[in-house]
Amino acid sequence: MAALTAIQNVRTIDVTSSQSAEAREVSRHFHEVDPGELQIKIESSSGEAIIVPDELSNLLQTVLRLAASGQAIGITQLPKALTSVESSKMLGISRPTLLKLASNGEIASHKVGSHTRFNRSDLKAFAETRLNNQRKSFDELRELEDSLGFNQD
Repeated sequence: MAALTAIQNVRTIDVTSSQSAEAREVSRHFHEVDPGELQIKIESSSGEAIIVPDELSNLLQTVLRLAASGQAIGITQLPKALTSVESSKMLGISRPTLLKLASNGEIASHKVGSHTRFNRSDLKAFAETRLNNQRKSFDELRELEDSLGFNQD
């Protein structure tokens, strides 16, 4: 899925060489442990500790892997609900096609006043479903070609 091109308010974190080296060392351990067994723990100097929940742990692991590369990391907040223009760009389809899909109920949307909005998670689910359908159709086409003998060498 294509990323939105008009991202504003990106916070850039410059990763130092020592931070990159530390991140590489920590990230190395991710591969040595069964992902189901991996826990990130935050501990204070007084000994109080909390275990980071799995979903947040996955986010922190991603940041550590990015930091391990030594390149600057850009972080921004994106709204959950996108306009029809942003959504159509994200899906790589025209705005009229997107609105037609929404009016037919093929993709979830909601109204904010008179404007149609799309949740990022619904767009992602739609794109994944569309890709799976395309793969299935392609596989069926290959099977048909094979049964008709088009792919003989």
